[in-house]
Amino acid sequence: MRTEAERVKLVLAESGDSLGGTERVVWELATRLPQARFDVEVWLSPAPGVDELAASLVARGVAVRRVAEVDSRWDWGGMLRTWRELRRSAPRLLHLHHVWPAADRYLAALADAAGVPHLVVTEHIVGRTHSAPQRRLKRRELEHADAVTAVCGAVADSLARDYGVERARLRVVPNGADLPDLEAERPEARRLRDRFGAALLKPLWVCAARLEEQKGHAVLLDALAELRRHDHDFVCALAGDGSLRQPLEQRVEALGLTGRVEFLGRLDEVGPLLLAADAVVLPSLWEGLPLILLEALARARPVVASATGGVPDVIEDGVSGRLVPPGDAAALAGALASFHGRPDGALKLGRAGEQRIVEGYTWERVVEAFEMLYDDVLGLASVEGGGRAGRARATREPA
Repeated sequence: MRTEAERVKLVLAESGDSLGGTERVVWELATRLPQARFDVEVWLSPAPGVDELAASLVARGVAVRRVAEVDSRWDWGGMLRTWRELRRSAPRLLHLHHVWPAADRYLAALADAAGVPHLVVTEHIVGRTHSAPQRRLKRRELEHADAVTAVCGAVADSLARDYGVERARLRVVPNGADLPDLEAERPEARRLRDRFGAALLKPLWVCAARLEEQKGHAVLLDALAELRRHDHDFVCALAGDGSLRQPLEQRVEALGLTGRVEFLGRLDEVGPLLLAADAVVLPSLWEGLPLILLEALARARPVVASATGGVPDVIEDGVSGRLVPPGDAAALAGALASFHGRPDGALKLGRAGEQRIVEGYTWERVVEAFEMLYDDVLGLASVEGGGRAGRARATREPA
């Protein structure tokens, strides 16, 4: 039985090579879990794209190891190094966060060989099909995990349908958002609106996402070209960077959108830009539960998004935002046109979306849900009545 003097050694492992939503979840857990209960260590890729995350965690007093992913069964040297790192770290609980469905499939087996007693797996995205060996590795990992969580219902459905995970074993723990300091963000938001010349009949539309195929920027540009042909005035700011920047810049020029679409690159603070927007656009082709969606709604911004992944979990079409089929430029153009020059209706959707975030999508709720899950996996909730999980469970059970 655990005593109050003992801390649980927890390793949060994530293999992404750039900053995104998965890395943000790891950050929030590592910095918000109570230090009196958890001794947290974070495993990150050696890729330069996560150097900033590693440095910020270290600055907050979180231990970080840079461990390369073992992505081949022939990488015996990598397996041995990872096994030794696990033995040296000796976690009581390993929590794997998968950016892609094929990621880190050897780490669970290596943890078992190293004597790590408990495993939690969190899937962040619905991915494309894998090779037969990858599917077998993934199925084996999910079967042996003490708990499997998904960031949204669509990911949970995929795990049940494609990998045979029993629905009773699946828990949906959505991503979260911080409730913003609007007074602090408002001056910069006003400056941005002035910079872009945004006005009632020239709305500012914002898309903040990595410039990669998944995020659907090409569909957005086609929709904007359609709106331009119908003489709608607008300016669209694209925040983020990625491998498709040059092709997308060329597409802007080819579609005659120069001066109406601006590439801002990666921003340190995206909040003021979201607050400045007349609408936030998420044209993703596939998704988990994008953080930018939650952050936009937390600022009561009207959102037009593809009905993919966990987006429909948060947005009800016509109530808390607008949903369009992924890849449908005409539908996306129609939804944006419905906002054009009609701010009252758009703002009503934004306020309803804001209420959704306040009620169910804050980081405090996310961290509390995972702390309760860890207690269940470790057997602490059943033997202790004083912990947070025990108290929460007691309030749910009938007298």
